[in-house]
Amino acid sequence: MKKNKSSSLNNLLKKAKQFSYNKYKSALLKFKESLKLESFKLGISKTERYKKILENFNQFNNLKIPIKKGNKIKRSDSLILKISEKDRYKKLIKGINQFKIIHIFNKKSKKFITDFQLSNNLLNQFEKIKNLKFLKSKFKLAANKTNKTNKKYDQKIGLAFYGDHNLIIASTIVDLNNNIKVISLNEMPIPGHVIGDSLVEDSNELANIILDSLTLLDLLNSPLFCILSSSFFNIHTFNTSDLKQISQSDVQVQSKSPYLPANTLVDFLRMSDRKISTGLVRTIYSKRDFIKSWTDTLEIVNVPIVGLVPAAIHVFDSITSRITEDTTFLIDIEATQTTLLIGSNLAELHSQKLPFGYSLYLTDNLKESSKNYFERALNSVKLIIKETNQELPSNIFVMGHGLDKLINSELSLPKGFQSISDLNLSNYSYQPKTMQIHETVSKTIENSIYSLVSILSSCV
Repeated sequence: MKKNKSSSLNNLLKKAKQFSYNKYKSALLKFKESLKLESFKLGISKTERYKKILENFNQFNNLKIPIKKGNKIKRSDSLILKISEKDRYKKLIKGINQFKIIHIFNKKSKKFITDFQLSNNLLNQFEKIKNLKFLKSKFKLAANKTNKTNKKYDQKIGLAFYGDHNLIIASTIVDLNNNIKVISLNEMPIPGHVIGDSLVEDSNELANIILDSLTLLDLLNSPLFCILSSSFFNIHTFNTSDLKQISQSDVQVQSKSPYLPANTLVDFLRMSDRKISTGLVRTIYSKRDFIKSWTDTLEIVNVPIVGLVPAAIHVFDSITSRITEDTTFLIDIEATQTTLLIGSNLAELHSQKLPFGYSLYLTDNLKESSKNYFERALNSVKLIIKETNQELPSNIFVMGHGLDKLINSELSLPKGFQSISDLNLSNYSYQPKTMQIHETVSKTIENSIYSLVSILSSCV
């Protein structure tokens, strides 16, 4: 008897589940059919459609309802007010407003090209690229990383890095979740008559080299993100109360420049939302003629430029946003110089130039070369922090092209140093063996690539 009751109950449950499923399936089919109607075709694959959606939402967001005393609010107006107060509406507006439009002037067609692109705090005050309008915004959707990516929103971006007379140009794909895939790459040495110690000596020749590489990697129609070696820049942070004005002409700002005043270019970034009297301002110094030589070159190349940025500063900000230390140390290793960054999260940041690089210690014995370099680097850091009464952190973070020269898969960093690749600053894919184009002059550039995708990830 109990078995019969149990069997009847099971059958009843099965029928209920089947009924619920059939009802759900029927509703789902009706919904899919409704999506086929023209009224639901709101595809946003084209820029103009993005613009129309943005305009409609902005009009709705800015809607103000005039209310006279003694008059009742109309039912339709009341509904709009209620919708605008809903959290879902606010989140939707916030998501839509993350789309930013950048206008790029095309000299050939004499028209502005509208595209969805991105930039960071860029050195955009140079005369040669004054037609480029950069936006300080993030091209990143608030999407959960567990969501499936939609390939039609993937952005192909060219990534160029110059340092130590070496130029790396990579073709990358960035998806909505900020995942980066390196799909092809070209590394080439740059002769001294093209780029000297710092300046571009022959802009036409360098532009031809870059254009040949962009053609090879199919990047002529993609935006280009340019990264320059840390050794070309100096960083200092001021209290705004110490400055009469946040300007290059300020005496305090000029006093920290390692270059002659007439040949100094300064970029400013306010580092806090506090009052001006107590706020911090980060200053990035570079040679004016050095930057001009690069903007002259990029003007000849004539592709959309995402940014022209120093290398280490973006990696430093990514590190300090993930770890909690009073003071963070980062070294960027190059052939003849080592750049040391000391600071903390969105606060003070200073750079120091250590007058040696990996080339001074490089021998046939890699283990001995690495040991000698890092011993001197550690001693240099200890001397610097002794003067400022700072404590040595548990690890000094390391990045850059020189890291590929001093370690390999069998030789790790000595105690007290940690590679930035251990911090997972970027979700990226780099598989040289599967690439159709992967031309390099170095034995390995694994650490260089990680530095570059980390910079790109922090800016997009």
